Amino acid sequence: MIPDWALQHLPSLPIFAVLAGATFVGSAMRGFSGFGAGLLMAPVFSLLMSPTDVVVLVLSLNLLTTFQMLPDALRNVDWRLVARLFVPSLLGLPIGLAMLHMVDPAVMRKTIAVIVILVALLMLAGWHYRGRRGLVQDTAAGALSGVMTAIAGIGGPPVILYMLSDRSLPMAVLRAVSLVYFSMAQVATLVPLAVGGLLTAQQGVYILLLLPAAVLASLLGALLHRWSMGQHQERVRRVSLFMLLAIGLTALVV
Repeated sequence: MIPDWALQHLPSLPIFAVLAGATFVGSAMRGFSGFGAGLLMAPVFSLLMSPTDVVVLVLSLNLLTTFQMLPDALRNVDWRLVARLFVPSLLGLPIGLAMLHMVDPAVMRKTIAVIVILVALLMLAGWHYRGRRGLVQDTAAGALSGVMTAIAGIGGPPVILYMLSDRSLPMAVLRAVSLVYFSMAQVATLVPLAVGGLLTAQQGVYILLLLPAAVLASLLGALLHRWSMGQHQERVRRVSLFMLLAIGLTALVV
């Protein structure tokens, strides 16, 4: 039996269907590639809830579904690369958290949509960072990722584009680094939100309702990853990117 306090926070069936659909597709993409859930979920979630709720739900669902994928990821993770990206991200988190309280929700929604569109177009066009690599570049990618994680739970683009540009980095390692790095960044973002009293009962109810879809989709994505380790991988990747582009365009015009 559902407690009375939870009943008052239940979403309507249409809203739940939209949130669950975005959660399923985003989590499947993340299970496949190690990233992309926030980019898919945040534009849809931002149509229905406040920026703070978007961040908490996206980060919590991603974090809770990471554990089932970590055993495989830990076998391939490059811990030095994780550290070079994560430590600078801690510099960007306070900036993003400050902006989270200052920016109008409508502006935030449009900003998320534009970021998603640009990232999808860049990756579809095959753009890669071809400049130097070192402490300065690692710090810039990590810090910008920290800002975007705190603002909207979409800290992936700077780090993913940066890693994808490294042709010597195998996809299995990229996926593992993404999963480990983002799980650490998610914890680092959620802790100050919890300390600041920004976690609510309604967020908890929504997380519990959406978690089964996220878990199932993550498992499906992981199976798809193992199946596609060959000629199918690029095809599935491009389909995922076109889906990102469609969602970003929809969120921009709605």
